[in-house]
Amino acid sequence: MRAAVLRFVSAHISLLCLLLVTAAVGLLTTHSYFNGQADVANCAMSYSRPRYIEQTEFGRSWTRYSAKYKLYLYREGGFDVHNQAFRIPVLFVPGNAGSHKQVRSIASATASAFVELVGKRPELVDQGMVGYDFFTLGLNEELTALHGYSILEQADFVNDAIRYILAQYPRTRARHRLSKDTEFASPASVVVVGHSMGGVVARTAFTLGNHMPGSAQALFTLSTPHSSPTASLEWHVEQVYTRVNQFWRHGFRNGTLDDVSLVSIAGGNLDSMINSDYTYVGSLAPARNALSVLSSGINDVWLGQDHQSVLWCGQMARKFAAMMIEIMDARSPSQLVPLDQRMAIMRRQLLPSIDRSVETQTHDRPMRADNYRYVQLAEDSVKLHPLDLRKLAERSQARPRKARALHLLPSGIAAKDKVLQILYDPQLFADASSDSERTDVQLALLGCRGNDTGTVADADLDVECETLLIPEATKLPLKRDGDDPAAPVHSLHYIEIPVASLKQHAFVGIELPAKYGTDGFLQAEIVTRFPPAEQQVGIGQLLWPAAVSMPANGGMLGVRSRIRILMPEDPLVVYRARITMQRDATAGALTMAPRFGTVVRQSDGRRQFESKFWYDASSVDLAIHGRGAYATGDPSLDGDLWDGLDVDVWADADYFGGMVVDLRINWYSSLNRLVKRYDMALLALSFAWACAVLLCQLRAWTNGHEFPSSLQAIERLVRGGALAAAVVAAMAIPLVQIGVAHAMRDSWSATALARWNNLFMGARGGGWAQCVAAAVLAVMALGFVACQAVVLASMCELSARALAWKIGHSSDLNSSGSEPGRMAMATTAFAVLVSTLIPYQFAFLVIYMAQLLTAARTQARGAHNLGKYQQALLLFWTSSLPYCAPELLVWVRNLSVLWLEDAAADHNILNMAGYFALRLLAAYRMVPSAQPRWLSTSTAVCFGAAVACAWLVCVRRPFVLYDVANALSAWLALIQLADYPLRLFASGSEPRLEPSSSDDVLQRKLR
Repeated sequence: MRAAVLRFVSAHISLLCLLLVTAAVGLLTTHSYFNGQADVANCAMSYSRPRYIEQTEFGRSWTRYSAKYKLYLYREGGFDVHNQAFRIPVLFVPGNAGSHKQVRSIASATASAFVELVGKRPELVDQGMVGYDFFTLGLNEELTALHGYSILEQADFVNDAIRYILAQYPRTRARHRLSKDTEFASPASVVVVGHSMGGVVARTAFTLGNHMPGSAQALFTLSTPHSSPTASLEWHVEQVYTRVNQFWRHGFRNGTLDDVSLVSIAGGNLDSMINSDYTYVGSLAPARNALSVLSSGINDVWLGQDHQSVLWCGQMARKFAAMMIEIMDARSPSQLVPLDQRMAIMRRQLLPSIDRSVETQTHDRPMRADNYRYVQLAEDSVKLHPLDLRKLAERSQARPRKARALHLLPSGIAAKDKVLQILYDPQLFADASSDSERTDVQLALLGCRGNDTGTVADADLDVECETLLIPEATKLPLKRDGDDPAAPVHSLHYIEIPVASLKQHAFVGIELPAKYGTDGFLQAEIVTRFPPAEQQVGIGQLLWPAAVSMPANGGMLGVRSRIRILMPEDPLVVYRARITMQRDATAGALTMAPRFGTVVRQSDGRRQFESKFWYDASSVDLAIHGRGAYATGDPSLDGDLWDGLDVDVWADADYFGGMVVDLRINWYSSLNRLVKRYDMALLALSFAWACAVLLCQLRAWTNGHEFPSSLQAIERLVRGGALAAAVVAAMAIPLVQIGVAHAMRDSWSATALARWNNLFMGARGGGWAQCVAAAVLAVMALGFVACQAVVLASMCELSARALAWKIGHSSDLNSSGSEPGRMAMATTAFAVLVSTLIPYQFAFLVIYMAQLLTAARTQARGAHNLGKYQQALLLFWTSSLPYCAPELLVWVRNLSVLWLEDAAADHNILNMAGYFALRLLAAYRMVPSAQPRWLSTSTAVCFGAAVACAWLVCVRRPFVLYDVANALSAWLALIQLADYPLRLFASGSEPRLEPSSSDDVLQRKLR
């Protein structure tokens, strides 16, 4: 027994190692996918009191989908007492398998915020702020991510719903008068909010013939994959994406979509359903109309969110409500403020102010000139605490007639490369004597002029000052992971101003408030702005960390320090940054502890798409979201060049004198990013290996050997060097792509470069990680095929044992003559059903199950070669199963609502003819072993072309592989049909018999 085990292990050592490696990497990847996310979920729960009023009048006279889809009006209990819509219409479109009830959190938050605002300022109603009516669609929870025809049907229904909604408002607005003094326009536009694939459905609605131009001028999408489908399992989905994206790109060029705003909000790392790379809309719309942002960088949210929590997260719902309230204006037919004003509001609400241009972040303060009391002189920095304020207040009581001001800094110093950094806690300016809730106060900065000499020598002198326009303060959240998500997030405010912009003033001052708080601080200083400390990182950080020290060049550590990590634009890699702050040895007794914990921010200033904050964290995980695996053009032609990742650190410069940042690769967290971006690659590469396995089996059979099993063929591929060659090719292809693209950048068009870069796994930069990922996937794909072979062999063995007692060779052979008749009847019935009622995907599933039963029955009869051949076909067809699942699921769901309409392409018999023909022939006989050389060579060429197609093209479009497998099956069926004519043509003699075996007798009798 022991010797037999050793012989088995020795004979299958390569296969066993492959299975062990696949299992180990698969388990690690799965664990990382569910537990190795780079962010921590900390959303506050949102609550609502929903009522959903079905619009029963929206029937067959309005839409042909009334039997399948529904339209509801949302009403918030306690606020909305009317069952009719008369405010500003909003339409919510749920996503893949989504429900109309998912609107409740954002609708409830918007209603609550509006009631609270109007309760404080009722005059806003006359300015067009009348609130929103949220409509929501019930779309039968269809799988739109997997079925393109459902996207078109839902988009058609969206246009019908918009037409119905707008038709109700002239009547309801006349019945419910919102203001006595202001006439509001009848709505001509609906605000559309789409979640997940609902955003794609909403954009598709613009392309259909029943769309009313101008009926939707604001589109908000939440976790929507805009640039590419998440799962390319069906050609309809790819076709819809291609057509819709082309329409939107050209629509902004030809003026069709000039007044439309498109905002895309995504959850980032925590979203395990879609790849947030695909949510970027900068390639679809110009910056004037479009905005893309991840939730981790939104002020007062500062959280990554999963695919569903982006709808119910309390922080996100409140921010969404605040943005919606600011853009409403019922006086306009669009019911919104003009486009430029609308986009400015949304950028202010969603983008961190440090990422916005000066034009969008300056406050509209009244410019005034006045005399101020000069209070305190400082050289080039000032530190202010509540105790200092108290002393200054006592000093200024002697001359209360004058406004009080704190002289801060002389701006007449050399301005080259100098910046004014101001960091303060807004609690310092809060009213401590009031019992009301403290509110943040925006800092007031003053530009002052001294005496005739331009100096201020005496603190009792008056100086003339005027208010300066300053950038909006950047909020730095002081919140740790695990803090109470429902508690308000305390934040510091940071302002950075180039000194060159202040050179016309002799001094810069800060206006002191009349009342001040008992907490907080202010720290401001003029520092030299050094270039960011740069650090190159690469594959070596798998073994040892890369260290960067601050401050560089012998300077002083400022309030804000920046490190630029020169890494490839590769979203596959997660870097672990360990930050060690070094205390300043010269710090005095008053700085026994830092005033605040260190704040770290990751950003990519190139696109202002992603930013993330950490507070008081000794180590952080840095990862990016790039352009996606497959770009639509050459990024260098659009000025979208990658220049590294920026890491900003805010620290108490009085307490800390320096810091050291160690960078290394976090390979465990990187595994989950591999799954999110290349899950479809596993399908394509598995098909390539399935083709290689079947070709290896056919070559052994045609060379006069017994037909090997699938596991034996995999063993031969590994031992013969095919796996090693595939690994080398997988690592070399991305490098070749990058090199050729760089060399031909000036010669090829953007379209040609995009097509070249989109081969294989998509060249996204100069990342070494893509080469490693391709090699890992090549090994995993073969291991995945080996696992399938083990499962199929076990299933056939168990089924054969169950059938062995029931079926004998003699009875089966005697009854075999009736099989062709039954097969002919089944073929006719199958063709009729596929042409009329059932989709061809269901027919393929029946074929697959019939082949499984046939393989088990053949094995039970003892026909070993024929049984191995049937199992080989079964393994080859297994890779086609995922492409049939979407249509089957949608078809079954449509049957549940008695909806029988399908796409015409789903009833094309040719889409399953190859499988069906080979299934009929392989049930009785094998592919001939004696073949002319030209035929065996042609077979090898066909399978080689299929492998190249899967390897280079179908990683992006794996649904093509179903048709490739169908064509190869048809080729093998033709070879079997032409068996005897081909043999006679090749040799003119009797065909050579296969090696003697039990199934050889069976084949000769059947012939």
